[in-house]
Amino acid sequence: MPKALSNLIWPTILFLLGAVATYLLCPIENAAVKQQIIGYPNSVVPAYQLRPWLLGLTFFIPFIASVIYRLSDTLDRYTIKAFVNAFAICFGALFIVMFLEDIQDNLSDFKENDQMMWLMGRHYLIKLPSLLVFVLPYSLMLALLWALGKMSKDQEIVAMIQTGRSVTRIVAPLIGLGFLCTLLCIIFSYHWAPYADSQEKSILEEARGIAASEARHVAYQNVDDTRHWYVGAFPAEHQHGKPLKSVSISVLDEQNHVIQRIITESASWSLDKRVWELKSPLVFTFKQGNEQVTKHQDNLTFDWPETPYQIINPGLKPPFMGIPGLTSWLSNHRDHPLSDKRSYLTHWHYRFAHPFICMITIMLAAPLGIVFNRRGVGGGVAVAIFLCAGMIFSSTVFPTLGESGHLPPIVAAWATNILFTFVALILFHRRMTGQPIYQTVKNWFAS
Repeated sequence: MPKALSNLIWPTILFLLGAVATYLLCPIENAAVKQQIIGYPNSVVPAYQLRPWLLGLTFFIPFIASVIYRLSDTLDRYTIKAFVNAFAICFGALFIVMFLEDIQDNLSDFKENDQMMWLMGRHYLIKLPSLLVFVLPYSLMLALLWALGKMSKDQEIVAMIQTGRSVTRIVAPLIGLGFLCTLLCIIFSYHWAPYADSQEKSILEEARGIAASEARHVAYQNVDDTRHWYVGAFPAEHQHGKPLKSVSISVLDEQNHVIQRIITESASWSLDKRVWELKSPLVFTFKQGNEQVTKHQDNLTFDWPETPYQIINPGLKPPFMGIPGLTSWLSNHRDHPLSDKRSYLTHWHYRFAHPFICMITIMLAAPLGIVFNRRGVGGGVAVAIFLCAGMIFSSTVFPTLGESGHLPPIVAAWATNILFTFVALILFHRRMTGQPIYQTVKNWFAS
């Protein structure tokens, strides 16, 4: 077989697999988006309509990586191959450890249900994007330290430099792979990773035989301020017609005085008829200081325009919302006096900022993995562990400061990236100029 033709085999296979996955799964995602838009009339529609396109792009990332590999020269392909081999081992090991730890924590809950295998499969399939986003940066760091450390030990880095390549040029293809990993994390963080986190509790509750709830104790005020809702619990599948539990509705007049309060055990909303049905409600009517109580044995229906999706929106927590949900929440509640905008705005920026940790990880690990002396990579690994712990700490502290108002949301979301990008540039400069890194850090701590 001609070499040019053999080079096209894997890109062609990956392209066809991506096309098949897009054909099968993107229509399902598009249907979910349409249902979401119907339920959330005030949603920022373009933010939701982007989801099927991003999902389709995800399936073609392996194809893009294979094309980049085939267009690279011999030394770049050798570097990429050494890194990918190390990455496969590191990622597989970390993923298995996380997977086994999660099974150990939740196995007792799954064993209580007759559909144990079905619930476990559904749980981990939904949780997969969240696990990938969490594991990917640390896998990149370990793989880079391993691959570049081995190449340094075998004098392969020195040989590449003697061909006229700089350290930056040697790691350029790895930075390109880091960009693809960043793109993958951005796509997953857009919707699927937060959604996975939000569904984990619901699935575990279902496994224990508890009615799964997507949100609890939610208060909602409709647009024209004529009805105030309080919902005790939202079932996880309320979008499929399951009733809301423990509902209290206060009806107000033009002077914002409560003229009626309706209490019901459950309230259902029909997607087809767009009406509410309250089960045997207890109705309190207030007229001229008098209170009249009526217990209805039959169900009552109302054509109120609000939907369950709109009511649950204020009760959703920012860590469990993707970019479309956060964008819609900020659009609808930005001027509401009772809304805590800082938390939602911080998480909106964080959804874009956090995936760039993949790029920063490679920029940190590359100068630490390359060594030109006999000390080996042990010192670089020690510094890398220290920096990794610092990133974990910073990525927790800075968003918290943004949510509490001590930092602007955009600064809180991007502060970790800015700080460690600066550190990475310093490390690159020291490596390119031949200055020691581990010994400098050691002396700095000693002093």
